Amino acid sequence: MHITQTSVRRTILFLLLLALLAGCGPRGRQPQPTITPIVVAAATDEPTATATHEPTAVPATATASATATHTPTATATATVTLTPTVEVTGTATATPTFDPSAPLRLEQTQNFLVLGADVRPGPWMMHTDSIMLVAIDKAAGQVGVLSIPRDLWVEIPNWGADRLNSAYFLGSYTDYPGGSPALAKRVVEETLGVPVHHVVLIKMDGLAQLVDALDGVTVHLDCPLYEQTPDPKDPNRLINWTLPAGDVQLDGATARKFATYRYITTDFGRAQRQQQLIWAIRDRASSLSILPRIPELWTALSGTFETDLSLLDVVGLARLGLGLKAEDVHGAALDRDVVEPFVTKGGASVLRFKDQMALRKRLSELFDARPLSALGRSDPTACPPKPPGF
Repeated sequence: MHITQTSVRRTILFLLLLALLAGCGPRGRQPQPTITPIVVAAATDEPTATATHEPTAVPATATASATATHTPTATATATVTLTPTVEVTGTATATPTFDPSAPLRLEQTQNFLVLGADVRPGPWMMHTDSIMLVAIDKAAGQVGVLSIPRDLWVEIPNWGADRLNSAYFLGSYTDYPGGSPALAKRVVEETLGVPVHHVVLIKMDGLAQLVDALDGVTVHLDCPLYEQTPDPKDPNRLINWTLPAGDVQLDGATARKFATYRYITTDFGRAQRQQQLIWAIRDRASSLSILPRIPELWTALSGTFETDLSLLDVVGLARLGLGLKAEDVHGAALDRDVVEPFVTKGGASVLRFKDQMALRKRLSELFDARPLSALGRSDPTACPPKPPGF
């Protein structure tokens, strides 16, 4: 086998990224906060009554005058004092207050644009239907993963308005300086208003190969998943596809379906599953001894991704990953609270931001969002009904 320098670099990159993910595991149960209520009550009920009754009679004088004085006086005083004091010892998490004028942490973090590519036949050969911004705050030891909808209507330099998922392809199609990564990076930067430092493109076929090389991964679903996928015998026809509630083992082909299709669950449901799959891969990688499995990982890696990361960049990421905890890796999405549907002049059904304030608020909340390790765990009594036809 001929091993190129690029292939070696990609293999080392992938293994170190696995180290980054493996380092995100929990470090044991955190102590629960101690709440010690102390109630002190002081009550004084001391009514005081004083009455004075002093009649005075003056005997008549030579002028035959008489004076009588009757002056009753009563005073009652009641005072009740109740002073409760509650002292709470522990750690409380306060909901952060959004200040639109405050700088975003994402302006200071190291940000990676991670794209999942769906390669298709024809002149439009590649669409990035999975789009995530991964932000690393090295000082705080936190990672934020932001899912961005593929149908977001954006301005693309040298082209005009189009869906965000076409930006990567248009970089090469329009001969943009720096090619596809440079154009995708610029579009996301201008759309979100935050810097993008590196770009990673992962082909969806590579995702299936990776999961198979790990002998599958496990995801937890509190609710059954109902979705549709293309019929292998007729790509123009959809067939029903379901996963049960509970711990579900995914092989490569099933993992690709889990992360790709959204005919019923929409882009927003798919975005959460993609983040959940990232964590499942992390869990599986952390349970394996990676070095003996290099041949399988080599097969899974070959030709499946492109990146502008240097080896030194990856070494730094691996070192950071060793100190991360599960609760420090957060996931959020530009969902219905931030975007809304609309139809373009050409009749395309796409998404746009409701307003810039909603976008900025969501970006500011990224590192306070739900941990990836908690995704898929919701109230099982609130599961949606089974769709018609299932």
